[in-house]
Amino acid sequence: MEVGLICADRDGNRIRIDRVDRGAGTLSYHFLNDELRVQEGIQERSIEQFLAEGWYMAAPGRSL
Repeated sequence: MEVGLICADRDGNRIRIDRVDRGAGTLSYHFLNDELRVQEGIQERSIEQFLAEGWYMAAPGRSL
């Protein structure tokens, strides 16, 4: 995971990762609208919780 990565869930919701703190084991992200603009305030989760929520991540150079 890295800053700027766009992820999606099964329902088509998309997010952009804004911060990854590996030392603390957390990351922050924003939900995006259809034009990939920020839709909601920042969310913060543990990396473990984020991965458990089932977000899909595109491989570098690929889209979702």
